[in-house]
Formats: sequence, structure tokens, C-alpha cells
Amino acid sequence: MKMLLEIIKWVVLISGGLLLYVFISLQVYRTYVKYSTKIDTPDGISSLEEIKLGGEKQWIFIRGTNQNNPVLVFLHGGPGMPVFGMASSRELDVELIEHFTVVHWDQRGTGKSYNDDLTMDSITIDRLAEDCNELIDYLRYRFNTQKVFLVGHSWGSVIGIKTVSKYPEKIHAFVGVGQIIDDYERQMTTYNFIVEESEKSDDVIAQNAIAAIGPPPFDTPEELKEKDSYIAQYGGVMHGVNPAQMGIIMFNFLTSPEYSLSEGFQTVRMKGMDFTTRALWDEMQKFDLTKEIESIQVPIYFFEGKHDMANPTILIEDFIDKLDESKDVNLIIFEKSGHFPMIEEKEKYQDQLINVVLKESQNE
Repeated sequence: MKMLLEIIKWVVLISGGLLLYVFISLQVYRTYVKYSTKIDTPDGISSLEEIKLGGEKQWIFIRGTNQNNPVLVFLHGGPGMPVFGMASSRELDVELIEHFTVVHWDQRGTGKSYNDDLTMDSITIDRLAEDCNELIDYLRYRFNTQKVFLVGHSWGSVIGIKTVSKYPEKIHAFVGVGQIIDDYERQMTTYNFIVEESEKSDDVIAQNAIAAIGPPPFDTPEELKEKDSYIAQYGGVMHGVNPAQMGIIMFNFLTSPEYSLSEGFQTVRMKGMDFTTRALWDEMQKFDLTKEIESIQVPIYFFEGKHDMANPTILIEDFIDKLDESKDVNLIIFEKSGHFPMIEEKEKYQDQLINVVLKESQNE
């Protein structure tokens, strides 16, 4: 018995020591990231701010080398999962912050903006679009500008295009990255994709599991999540990249200077994503942009990965063909990308924003 207690004591001590080592290492690395990416230009800005949108406290992160540059607002995906939001911005926006004042926003129920007091009915597509509009108004006043650039990735593209269609006078241009058009058609196309890929691979276990999920509409978020895991497995999310690397990307939440460790762990556990997905579940399944929007009165750019099967590019092409009297619609294909051009072809993504979207706006 004495020996057992001694073993338990050492296990506890070693485990505690390892946890302390990990904690200190994370804190040291967070400090390194913060100071190694510090903006020290005379007119630069790097500001983490809590503001109220729609009566709820929410968080934004503003970075740029010159506050007089045009404002670009990035809307993360999910819903409820800011993978390429403020936690990744120091790494992914290196060139953008030289030309824009870049603003990342953790949407209500997401990341730093998650809190246990939120109710399901406080999160709707229209409410998020109005939050976005209030954020734009805050930034227009803050930086004394009439218009901003708006970029929405995946789920963020839904909020973005809804905002643009309602408030075009406030937007220079909209960029939809992995744009969602018609959720039912998206789910059906992606389901057919994983069926075909599983048959090609002769993976009987996967074939049976996919057949058990069945085609859309899906009854629960868990079924959708399982279906999406096969899209990733067959290369339709990140092209030519091991899906396990998404785990490395998620590590940003634990090492970001903008997140506390508890906020980071909460986001990694997908607490906000699970909550937000359930809150929006019925609306998401009924979402069909083709029935809501017939024209767009600002320049619009669709950045689409050629191999994206999370939001298949074919649906974007069909939508563009149906748009009536839109001001200016552009489709830019990222040949080496799946659903995440901002990381799979990071240089091209930033170049297109700077040398195409921004320059064309300046030439109007």
C-alpha cells in the first residue's frame, strides 16, 4: 500500500510538472508572437477592442501599418468557428496590413465573443448581418471613411453578402471566399462527392458509414459533421494537405496573444461552434441565395478553390449566370486550393486583394 501511494505521489508530481511546463511554454510563446509581430510604424495600429453590437459585447482586432489605409473587414466562417480570424491574423495578413487597416471580428457566440448568457434565439442570420452593419458603421466613424472592403469566408460569406445586398452604399467591394449559395444543393453535391470517392477507394467501411448518414437534408448537426469529415478525408477541404494539419492551425487559439488560454481551449473544444450551429440549424438548411438576391450593386469577387468540395465552385458559376444587372462580378479560381485559399495559396490570396480588388476600386 505504501509503495502504491508513493507511485501515485510521483505520478501526480510529474503530471503537475508537465502541465506547468506546457502552461509556461504557451505563455512564453504568446509573448514572443506578440512582440515579434509588433507594428511600430508612426501611423500603425494594433488594437484588441471590446465593443457592443446589437446590444451584445463582442471583440474585434484591428491591425495595419497606416491607419489612413482603406479598411478591410474579414468575416470568419463556421458558423461559430473563427479558424482564420483574429487568432491567425498575425500570420496570414502580413502583406495585407501594409495596404489595408484589417479588422477581424469574433461574431456573437464565437471565440472571444462567446458567453454562457447568450440564448439560441439571439443568433439569427439577419441579426448577424445587422451586427456586421453596426460594426461597419463603427469603423466608418472611427477611421473617417465612407466605405469599407468586406471579405467573407464560407459561413462569413453568408453574412457578408446579406450585408452588402442591404447596405451597398457602405461597401467598396465584397469578396466571397468559398461562397455559400444554396445550402441544400451544396449538401447534395458534397454528399454525391463522398459517395463517388468512397467507391473509387473501395473502402467498404466508409461506403457503409456514408450510406448510413444518407443524403440531405440531415436531421442533426452531428450527421452534417460526420459527412464533412469525409469531404476532408477525400481532399475536398484542403487540397493536397493532410487534414491533420488543421489541428496545427487550431493550435493558434492557444498561442494567440489575443486569446486567454481559457478562451483558446473553449474555442478548440468548439463550444461556440456547437452552440451557434444549433441556434442557426433551421435557417442554415433553408438558406438559398438564389431566392433572396437577384443583383448586387457593388463590385463583387468570388475567390474559389478549384478543388473546393465544401462549397463546390460549380454552384458559384450557376449563381453568377443568374445575377441580373449586377454592377461587376468576378470569379477568381485558385488552382491549387480547396476550401481555404487564404492558407493554401496565401501569397495569391493577398496579391489578389491588393493588386486586383483594391486597385480596381481606386480606378473607379
